[in-house]
Amino acid sequence: MSNLQHCDVLIIGGGPVGLSAALQLTKQGVNAWCVERRTTLSRHPKAGGIHARTVELFRQWGIADDVLAAALPPHRGEGFSWTTRLIGGIHLGHVMFDDDPGERAESAEASPEAGCFTPQDDVEPILLQALLRAGGRYSFGTTAMVLDQDDDGVTVAVTSEHLTQTVRARYVIAADGVRSATRDALDITESTNPVFGESVGVYFRSQRLTQLTETSPYALSWVINADIVGSFARIGKEDKWIFNFGRDPQLPDSAYDESLCVARLREASGAAAADIDVISILRWQHESAVADSWRSGRVFLAGDAAHRFPPHGGFGMNSGIQDTANLTWKLVRVLHGVADESLLDTYEQERKPVAEYNIDQCLLNTERLKSTGFMGSDPSELATIELPEGEPVRRRIADSVPAQHEQFRSQGQQFGFIYESTAVIGDGTLPPRSTVSDYRPTGHPGARAPHLWIDYPAGTPRSTIDLNDGDFLVLAGHAGQAWSTAANALGLRCVVISQRMTAAAGTSFESVYGIAPSGAVLVRPDGHVGMRVHTGPSDPKGVLRAGLDRILKGRTDA
Repeated sequence: MSNLQHCDVLIIGGGPVGLSAALQLTKQGVNAWCVERRTTLSRHPKAGGIHARTVELFRQWGIADDVLAAALPPHRGEGFSWTTRLIGGIHLGHVMFDDDPGERAESAEASPEAGCFTPQDDVEPILLQALLRAGGRYSFGTTAMVLDQDDDGVTVAVTSEHLTQTVRARYVIAADGVRSATRDALDITESTNPVFGESVGVYFRSQRLTQLTETSPYALSWVINADIVGSFARIGKEDKWIFNFGRDPQLPDSAYDESLCVARLREASGAAAADIDVISILRWQHESAVADSWRSGRVFLAGDAAHRFPPHGGFGMNSGIQDTANLTWKLVRVLHGVADESLLDTYEQERKPVAEYNIDQCLLNTERLKSTGFMGSDPSELATIELPEGEPVRRRIADSVPAQHEQFRSQGQQFGFIYESTAVIGDGTLPPRSTVSDYRPTGHPGARAPHLWIDYPAGTPRSTIDLNDGDFLVLAGHAGQAWSTAANALGLRCVVISQRMTAAAGTSFESVYGIAPSGAVLVRPDGHVGMRVHTGPSDPKGVLRAGLDRILKGRTDA
């Protein structure tokens, strides 16, 4: 080994999670190096649905417009369907994201952004270019192995081509995927559920299928017939699709070559003459797991290295990217010497319960999906599904479709989770609890600070989400001018939300955030409320200073 190098944070794994971590750290002035063992970015999109909360983060990082520009057009992604064939099949049922104007209004009130369908192989280049523009460092064809660590840093062997370097990093983020070599090397165990199926995913282009479905509003269609059970997803632009179907465990992997996959695809599509240009084929397992520990000394797990979910609900990539939003601001402040090392323990305290909740819900989504006949179908039933005598089977599937509601309408799951840790200062109240589908905005400590449209600066409609600039932020009620003076004295930014600034008629900032006009909330860099003060204290500066000390340094006596 030779060429000893140093960096603040070494990120192992350059997929969407590793890239997101590197981008945030670099923007905050941290010397971060992201290494990726592959020689290219992803060719197969393991993920394609991006939740609105993740788009909010992209908005803050300055890349949301690029991600949305690469997304499936909105009119093609309004819902999901069940059918016997993609083209010319019998419609069995559907779930739409917004069935009525009231639901559309609630969705718009939750966030300044909507979710979108942009494939992972389009998201990664956008993240990489943003990282390089910010002056970040990224290396393809490079592996990394943690050798040892001490109180000052981590020693890592980094190998690229025929050169192995010794790197000393203050911290390491392992975003090296489902089969994380870093997790295994550190002997971190996982709590797992049994594998409940294997699938084959075919990523392909087809102009003809796109043309034939141009008026369809369905982003994803489950196909159920006697020949094959599978799903079609139109992802992004450029006529790109994914077809997933069950893998027969009796057949070897080698059997699932392009010819077999295309034949299955044609059976399911109902368009035997459609052009099929296969981009890639991926075999994958339906499984779930969460790492028992997300930290080993100075090494942290993120994304699939820390958790993996069944695909039903689309929480995999989204959860991983949101992991990094939680972890990176804490690393930045520890590295800059303004926070105690103990702040890093709150990463697992806050994000592991989110992963466990998401696993439970995604497993429930999977169980419900079985009731439609999509998984574990009875061949004798499916033999009649396209015939007149198959009407009872079709009715049973149609009757089971409404139970899929939570898989596709998960605003409460996306926005409503409330962190509990030593980096959150409780205020003695019980929070309103969101359900999976219904999000209840709240300024309760630990909650993601709710979105509201405000007039700020004067004459400029702006979301409260956009006020987050990567640092702590004070949001005060309309009689909270004293908070502004106190915040300025501590080097913090404060926005006093006057009554005339709230853009939505009948909406009060104070009522949504649960404070009096003289109260305020301290919003953390990740957009979650760290502290809420219901009414103005006699010493707002002292309260803010004590709050920062408790969050950053764990001081409970301040």
